[in-house]
Amino acid sequence: MKSIQSIKTIKSFVSKRSTRNVFKSLVGMTALLVLFNSVNVPVIVQHIQKLILDGEVFSKDPNIVYHREEILNDYQDRISEDFTIPAGLRDRVGFWFDIYTRYDSNNRVVHHSQYPWIVFKVVDVTGIINAETPKVRWLRNVKADEFVADEVRNIRTALKDLADGAAIDKENEYQVAVAKALEALPGTLSEKAQEALKKVRVQTGQKNFFAEGLEVSPLYLSGMEEIFRNHKLPVELTRIPFVESSFNKHAISKVGASGIWQFMDYTGKSFMTVNEHIDERNSPFKATEAAARLLKENHMILRRSWPLAITAWNHGPSGIRRAMKAADSEDLAEIVGNYQSRTFDFASSNFYSEFLAALYAEKYHEQIFKDLEYEKTLDLHTVKLARPIGAKELLRRSGLAKEDFILYNPDLRKAVERNSAIPTGFTLMVDTPARLILKSLLTKDTRPSDTKVSQSGVSFNSNPEALRN
Repeated sequence: MKSIQSIKTIKSFVSKRSTRNVFKSLVGMTALLVLFNSVNVPVIVQHIQKLILDGEVFSKDPNIVYHREEILNDYQDRISEDFTIPAGLRDRVGFWFDIYTRYDSNNRVVHHSQYPWIVFKVVDVTGIINAETPKVRWLRNVKADEFVADEVRNIRTALKDLADGAAIDKENEYQVAVAKALEALPGTLSEKAQEALKKVRVQTGQKNFFAEGLEVSPLYLSGMEEIFRNHKLPVELTRIPFVESSFNKHAISKVGASGIWQFMDYTGKSFMTVNEHIDERNSPFKATEAAARLLKENHMILRRSWPLAITAWNHGPSGIRRAMKAADSEDLAEIVGNYQSRTFDFASSNFYSEFLAALYAEKYHEQIFKDLEYEKTLDLHTVKLARPIGAKELLRRSGLAKEDFILYNPDLRKAVERNSAIPTGFTLMVDTPARLILKSLLTKDTRPSDTKVSQSGVSFNSNPEALRN
């Protein structure tokens, strides 16, 4: 009894923002570890540790961010007040934070699409994916998908039974799980189950993809931040690519969006060169310049509200204006809670929450992700061509290997394959030796001091006309 009383006493000193909202018993364990070991408790525990108190076993899961709430409160003031998480979006942001930091792609989160944080079950298919049979990976993927589909059917069946007014069968794990998940929502269990039956959705975990983005992002983030500073925009906006592409510059969506910012073809053409030979959407820095201009426009149009402007990145400013009018509100949380339409779908209503979750996960990433292998720093210059030249001739004269030339200039991939002409004024990225070799082809206003790209400091010519020529 004394041990139990000691735990209760210790809990009373723990912040209300603490993880007792997630695992109350673990708070007592954490506090005891601090007192007895006099060391800082790690955010992510690499090895499962056990503490036995009066016969009760407490386990630390290495995949859980134990001070999740502190991070979402920005307890180290790493994020500007413009991007404080609104109270009305807190649960929604928390769901996406877990998707980015807790669940990898072998975890399928079965949840409520209207209230994403209402999770019915997390289906782990690691055993199927890592099994020795079938030998072919895609067949294991099929088996995993079939297993998840079976679990979803079981959850739907449980919801239907409860929606029809059945009493909870304590022996039915699915009924017990969905009933518990729905407890937080208002209304009778039957009413909640009936509505939830139409809202079952599966979200694949993103932790491993987010980690890959963290490893790649140092190549670009400092340069992207400088571009946004030049436009007098918050640098936090440069984290949108974590949501859009995990910094995969070759990413192409099902609807044709391309590059780390996932510009659509018609939008990209308003800010960049996008044609059958050259696609500047795939250049991280050129696309960042375009993104800064588009976000600034959205912000001006939408009452200087970053939640609305960022949502408009996904949904378009005209769509957001319709949503504001229909919901009779400029508050995004109210719009998301009260407005539904065919176009303002799950992706649009969750985009800002995904952005905030990604921003907070990235800003505190060293406390969450361990053993990351960052890409090597690139030391590049931006230069402009003084005259047109064939892509293959430009490649040959640069002295660069083809793979390096494309790495530096992914917007020229098709041009090199087709030997298209690169126009006068085109902005090119090259290393120092190539810049010296190509000197006779470059404009006189090319200045090394303006164009160096490195992990510690990146500069990019942010003159919009230079990009569009």
